[in-house]
Amino acid sequence: MQKYELFKGLPCGTNSKKIYENYAEKFGWDKYQSNQFGKAGTPLFARKATPEGYNVWCIAYSTSNNKKGGDFHNEILPGGEQINEYWQKIDNKTDFLDMAHRVVFAKRLDGYYYFLGVYEVSEKPEIAKQILYKGKYVWVRRYKRISEIYPFKR
Repeated sequence: MQKYELFKGLPCGTNSKKIYENYAEKFGWDKYQSNQFGKAGTPLFARKATPEGYNVWCIAYSTSNNKKGGDFHNEILPGGEQINEYWQKIDNKTDFLDMAHRVVFAKRLDGYYYFLGVYEVSEKPEIAKQILYKGKYVWVRRYKRISEIYPFKR
């Protein structure tokens, strides 16, 4: 059996659905969640999709490509060690309180999604308070990178 790994900085393609389907096949991710990716209006997020129980997240709009989407904003700090996810409103508390690790890909200016790594929530979201961000009060979830490789051993 061939061993596959994702490494930080790996360009993975321009279509989130094709990326997800490719890695679902290679890593045994939940193939039925591929409908969460690939077109406008889909969340680009699969809940507990990996064999380890991690979420898979493709970030289409962020500071990596200077784009903002919907009622949220994603800030990828230089070097990618931290991601801040700003929410203008919390419609789905389940998503906001989710503590599962995330396998993360982010789209850059060239239109490609790049693998960033595996992240964990760095602050418990239930104690989060609204903060002032770019002139608006928002809720924030902060993630820190725990691995530059997927899969990895703890």
